[in-house]
Amino acid sequence: MIGRYANLGKYRELMQMKEFYIVIIGSCLILAGYILGKRDYPVPADISSLLALALLGGPIIWGAVNGLLKKELNVDELVSLAIIASVLIGEYLPAALVSLIMVLGSLMEQFTAQKARSAIDSLIRISPEQATVMREGVEVSVPVREIKLGDQVLIRPGEKIPVDGRVVHGQASLDQASLTGESLPVDKTVGDLVYAGSTSYSGMIVVQTLKVGGETSLGKLIKLVQEAESQKAPILRVMDRYVKYFTPFMIAVSFAVYLFTGDIFRAITVLIVGCPCAFILSSPTAIVAALGNASKNGILIKGGAFLEEVARLDTVVFDKTGTLTTGHPVVAGIKSLNGASEDYVLAAAATAEKYSEHPLARAVLELAQERGIAVAEPESFTNVAGLGVEAAVDNKNIFVGGLTPETKSVAEHSLTKFGPGVKTLIVKENNSIIGKIYIKDSIRPGVGGLIKSLPGSGIEKIIMLTGDDNGVAAHVAGASGIKEFRAGLMPEQKLTQIKELQQAGHKVAMIGDGVNDAPSLAAADIGIAMGAMGTDVAIEAADIALMEDNLAKLPYLFQLGRATIKTINFNIAFALAFNALALLASGFGLLNPIMGAITHNFGSVLVVLNSARLISLSSGKY
Repeated sequence: MIGRYANLGKYRELMQMKEFYIVIIGSCLILAGYILGKRDYPVPADISSLLALALLGGPIIWGAVNGLLKKELNVDELVSLAIIASVLIGEYLPAALVSLIMVLGSLMEQFTAQKARSAIDSLIRISPEQATVMREGVEVSVPVREIKLGDQVLIRPGEKIPVDGRVVHGQASLDQASLTGESLPVDKTVGDLVYAGSTSYSGMIVVQTLKVGGETSLGKLIKLVQEAESQKAPILRVMDRYVKYFTPFMIAVSFAVYLFTGDIFRAITVLIVGCPCAFILSSPTAIVAALGNASKNGILIKGGAFLEEVARLDTVVFDKTGTLTTGHPVVAGIKSLNGASEDYVLAAAATAEKYSEHPLARAVLELAQERGIAVAEPESFTNVAGLGVEAAVDNKNIFVGGLTPETKSVAEHSLTKFGPGVKTLIVKENNSIIGKIYIKDSIRPGVGGLIKSLPGSGIEKIIMLTGDDNGVAAHVAGASGIKEFRAGLMPEQKLTQIKELQQAGHKVAMIGDGVNDAPSLAAADIGIAMGAMGTDVAIEAADIALMEDNLAKLPYLFQLGRATIKTINFNIAFALAFNALALLASGFGLLNPIMGAITHNFGSVLVVLNSARLISLSSGKY
């Protein structure tokens, strides 16, 4: 019976046709037995009741026998003993009725528990079975499993993307909610990455395949969520240890009731209501519901144990670049010198930076593109290690690079106009400075509000760690509302800071980009990776991954962890109290075996329904 819930990954399909017909046939046999008994046909009535008992109670007894053969005590033994005892005293119809009620209760539990799994199961169903692939210029419909790396897949409006890839033609508005929890469509154009499981709202794109099958972001998400389901939280392990001692204890209680009262029906009822089904369901149903809710909202949690740890957090440590800031530098301003115009300075710098892979170079090129400035082809290009780039343009030597001891004085304008945190690029033409370009990494929108909301989620201490200089760190921390920060840290020094906080008794969550912060993410009590969609390192290093760069989901995550533990604790307290009351009522003869079976299943369903409330918790509430 309830033993099937010990493995969270093996819920059966609700209301399978075979099981449905077994219940219908068993119910008809019980009804026939009752009618025949009332009309004084005892032998046909007993035969009908025994057939119903074999059909409905047989699987329960067989499960108990298998448990004993494997030397594993299962709570099915209690119900099996109650059924067998009823048969031995000639109460065939009550035994069949008890079996029917237990099977119906099991189906009700499956129904409510399956609701908790629906958000996770929906991930598996969002990948299409067929896709349109361009082969030698011809559109060919092929099964998704036959798509190969490098294939170009055509995506029309309303179609799902079957692979991870890069847009090589067209533009479209995509729904990525299944992966990121984003409520609004995301516009994609040539050069942008797209992910399996996304749906095209409008526009047509051609996607060059980079990852297929289990290697896609969707494939990894499904695999990791399935692994998370199979991992038991500490609370669950404690309950497993408890249950193996419970069955012998309840058999002893039932025997004691019989000795004191001499009423076999009371003893049988004690066995029925004594099954700790509600207790066993207290934790797994809540964990599965919470995992499904988190997944639906774009948060990947690797297991129930991490949800339990989230509820204990009191300290949050933020990385700066790529976490509190966007990690995407933009040009904050340009100052032209020696008679050159701003556009001339920008055009010269963009031409020199055209083949550079540096993030600052991309910021310069993006601004040139926005302003419609033509970027010429450099006649030569040299990357000057540690200094910048040099290029020959129209027989002129253009240099773009950072400040040197000789040019540090030119940074004063940036500090007064743009504040700390600005990088200054010097643009030289034939060794003469023609301008300065100021580049800044902007703080993520909503960070200030997020930091203010964290204390309401149970967080007492907030710290920022960064490898940047003290001036930049102070600016970002101040703008974010973070009072405590450490600057100039190497990755190993960040790791040391995490360990020192833990040694001081704090439960620490580290939030970073999952690349250079991997050691700190792994060492923290909970590592949370930003923007993990398509990032292997982020998923591997962290315990929890935000599938998009949305820090606003953190309060929801912390509240979900606390709500899950509260739900589990309430379920356990309720289950124990309910079972205790049912046992007392059975011992005093207030419940007969049939009423005991109804009462038993009623308690189990209430626990599962309470856990299912976690499915409806919205990230918007936090």
